[in-house]
Amino acid sequence: KNDYTNDALHYYSRENAYTDENGELIIKTEAKDTDIIGFDDVNLKRTHVTKHFKSAMLQSWNKFCFTGGIVEAEVVMPGKHDVGGLWPAFWLLGNLARHTYVGSSEHVWPWSVNECTSKSMDAQLISGCAKAQHWGMDPGVGRGSPEMDIFEVQPGPIKANQKQFLEMYVGQPFMSSSYQVAPGIPYGRPGGGYWPGPGQWYDGLVGGNQSCPNILF
Repeated sequence: KNDYTNDALHYYSRENAYTDENGELIIKTEAKDTDIIGFDDVNLKRTHVTKHFKSAMLQSWNKFCFTGGIVEAEVVMPGKHDVGGLWPAFWLLGNLARHTYVGSSEHVWPWSVNECTSKSMDAQLISGCAKAQHWGMDPGVGRGSPEMDIFEVQPGPIKANQKQFLEMYVGQPFMSSSYQVAPGIPYGRPGGGYWPGPGQWYDGLVGGNQSCPNILF
């Protein structure tokens, strides 16, 4: 499957995910060209592209509904800690959207509002404002697809307070964990790289000594 989210450089191939003789899952990334003739489900047109890398993704989409509890995994990171270019991740996405099928997430990700609001009325695809039943779902109940990133890891040589991390006190390599949900706070948001102040987020939020807000959010 071609992935054009975040300008991805790789092609997802089922051949690059397999179990070894010990029963452990292996996701192999390699420099290998793949010519793709596919359909861009956002711009609604056929495309022909060449991806110069191949990798794989393990998906549990539409196989089970996780409603609570603990997610646990033991993962060995690929590559070297000081060489950039890789972005290994382990994350969960609401079942109404499916990763790599970008059109499925339009106005669905990362909404979580179930009631009708002035914002969700126009922005949320399946909002609580709908009076008729659609897609087998009850009317008057908003649905969405929030995202929980257990980890996203970025290796590389750029240290804190340098280049694009100039205003951060955490540099590469780093791990990001996040809960992405909409709607966000419309005003009074903290600046990039700054912890939320009083009234901007949950009361009593405390950051760790080696943690830093993501400068992109």
